[in-house]
Amino acid sequence: MTDQITYQFEAFLQRITLSDSEKLNALEQGQSLSRRIEQRSEVRECLITGSMVRSTAIRKFSDVDIVAVIEPEDQLAHSEPAALVSAVAQILREMEPDVQVSENAVRVTHVDGGVVDVLASVHLGINAEGDEEYRIPTARQDGWEIYAPEAQNRRIREATKLLGEDFKRLIRLCKWWSKTHDQPIPSHEIELAAYRAFPREIPELSRAVVEFSESIRHQIDGSPLAQTALLDFNRLAREAYGEQTSGNFQKSSELWGRVFGDEFTAVIA
Repeated sequence: MTDQITYQFEAFLQRITLSDSEKLNALEQGQSLSRRIEQRSEVRECLITGSMVRSTAIRKFSDVDIVAVIEPEDQLAHSEPAALVSAVAQILREMEPDVQVSENAVRVTHVDGGVVDVLASVHLGINAEGDEEYRIPTARQDGWEIYAPEAQNRRIREATKLLGEDFKRLIRLCKWWSKTHDQPIPSHEIELAAYRAFPREIPELSRAVVEFSESIRHQIDGSPLAQTALLDFNRLAREAYGEQTSGNFQKSSELWGRVFGDEFTAVIA
């Protein structure tokens, strides 16, 4: 009985983790679209990044991220943020039938359900850490923010080397919680929060979820709705872990099911 919750976590992770073939297929779709985008004179190059590259993607919710770097001499490079997003959306509508703007990205949905998000960017240079930096529209398209995709990739690589694969597994768990609770925290912020929460070692997964839920409450200054979601996440995770350590595995399973949803409790149904 002592391994029941551990078994549920393992089985749940298998359900939400992409297989190698699923990840390969998604990346091939991204690469194919990237090659077509790069044929446009307005585009200097495309970079594939995001959770698929970092192996922190989850089933049902993750997509391939493409950074489309605009030619610095093209007039698009001098556009306002909303105009740049709109122009990239128009370019993609000439290539694909299902194209929608989603915040600061342009989302392409393939007939098989695969999703690729294209983020328009303008190259700025190299930062002090040696990473390429880009200017991208903010989520509301009302300004610019600095984006260094390789910095995020490097952090995840470094943490995984130090902490092991449980670091990525924890990220997948917490991304699933967020996605199934109206996404109070963006996925890239979950990765950064996990990186900050476990600088040296990571406990077993159920305990790690509790510690992460406590840490992220103090890291994220989100909306009132986001703060309420984080408080509920932390409260339920603490209660679930408390029942687990007390040996009340049925109650613990029910509470973890409230954290992660039916996919978690279904593994023992």
